[in-house]
Amino acid sequence: MEIRLENVSYTYNTQQNNTDKNALNHISLNINQGEYIAVIGKTGSGKSTLLHILNGLIKPSEGTCYMDGKNIHEKGFPIQKMRQKVALCFQYPEYQLFEETVLKDICFGPENLGLSKKEAEEKAREAMKLTGLTADMENLSPFSLSGGQKRRVALAGILAMEPDCLVLDEPVAGLDEPGRKQLFDILEKMNQRGVTVILVSHNMEDVAAYARRVLVMHEGELLMDNTPENVFSDEKIMQKTGLKRPVAVQFFYNLTGDGELPDQGTMTSPKIPLTLDALADWILERNRSTGGEK
Repeated sequence: MEIRLENVSYTYNTQQNNTDKNALNHISLNINQGEYIAVIGKTGSGKSTLLHILNGLIKPSEGTCYMDGKNIHEKGFPIQKMRQKVALCFQYPEYQLFEETVLKDICFGPENLGLSKKEAEEKAREAMKLTGLTADMENLSPFSLSGGQKRRVALAGILAMEPDCLVLDEPVAGLDEPGRKQLFDILEKMNQRGVTVILVSHNMEDVAAYARRVLVMHEGELLMDNTPENVFSDEKIMQKTGLKRPVAVQFFYNLTGDGELPDQGTMTSPKIPLTLDALADWILERNRSTGGEK
């Protein structure tokens, strides 16, 4: 499945002073099946609006959103099917749990798609396995679970509908470190199965560790679309957006004293460590190559 935005803008009316505000300005991009993309930017940069456009939840004021070459807002396009294939997971999705048991909650989506109870339960149980929910949890109330377990039940409900693309807004917000790790492990597993993952995150450590492509939003514009290495090595982008580099990247710059690295503006990535483990490997390798002199 391919999603394409062509010159997309979105304007909304602010009720406070009855004026129009541009949330997105002339965004064009292609998203191919199986990508793992992070969308970053300060609050108000247009990240959430972009996610809602990708899911078909809102219609662009200008421009066109295509799925597999078809205008999703054209008359006759099966928009509900599109929202099944491009599943949007809101921030704190556990607030949307409502059924009396875990299994029933996960079955809700598949049953709404027209599956029989038996088929929906099969999909739900497979999704439970993917998200690390055990069979003995089926008849528990979702409201009796921990925060991380609730998040996994909500995600299982989305996965049970077998989307081609997961669109997530701050998926690990409010979770402790083990919960964050579990959720990112699930997303990595889904991505390895060919599911496209698109997530908004304010945590640059998570972006550096997991994303393979980064969209940088600023004041409604797509400022940069590149690899994490190229984004975090671009000093001008960091200064303009006010975003902070991941700890490993900043420490690398402090150690080397290097300025902006080469290959800016291309998808060819400079060799910089994005995580603390990668930084430790780089330091060991440098010490070996220099005989420990530096």
